[in-house]
Amino acid sequence: MKPQKNTRTAWIKLRVTPAEKEAITAKAEAQGQTVTDFIRQRALDYRLRQTPLEKERVRQLARIGANLNQLVRWANIHKSRAEAISVLAALAGLERQLRDTPPPDEDAACI
Repeated sequence: MKPQKNTRTAWIKLRVTPAEKEAITAKAEAQGQTVTDFIRQRALDYRLRQTPLEKERVRQLARIGANLNQLVRWANIHKSRAEAISVLAALAGLERQLRDTPPPDEDAACI
């Protein structure tokens, strides 16, 4: 008896405009794939970022990045001042905080 293969028997129908079909076909050919394989790969490998927790984390990281950029710019302008030591201490604290923050749960973040 032959072992059962995981055969594809279900259909998904998709309507597109002629221009969209041409664009999809061109992209698939550029990747050296059939249109079916291209669409399957794009649909199954695409990661959606739609959880509120992940959106909030991205916002927080963007704010931290902006603050970090401002601190580094200030430190470059005022290199010789004693306040640069406090900036370095703040940067070290930020690094510790980022290191201690656990990444979001990947399974919960994907929809």
